[in-house]
Amino acid sequence: MVTETAKTRMVILNPTSPPLEVDARLATRPLDLNGKVLGLLNNSKLNASNLLDEVGELLSQRYEFAKVIKGSKPNASTPCPEHIVKEFAASCDVLVTSNGD
Repeated sequence: MVTETAKTRMVILNPTSPPLEVDARLATRPLDLNGKVLGLLNNSKLNASNLLDEVGELLSQRYEFAKVIKGSKPNASTPCPEHIVKEFAASCDVLVTSNGD
């Protein structure tokens, strides 16, 4: 959107755009985490792994997971590669991600 005022002849640019419509929905939550596979995926920022280790430890004290799978995306500033997303989606019942700093 461009707005031009008559008095000052200043052009004001609006750099925003409307949000994109996304067909997304929340995943169905399991009633119980016992016996489930927990995925812990960190974003590779400083302390992300430490945060997930603590969260995983706290959850493991509360629930008996069948397995815990840990992983990292290669770069915090880019989206998670599709092969990692597919691997976790196929292997995990629940997933916790972190954004450390």
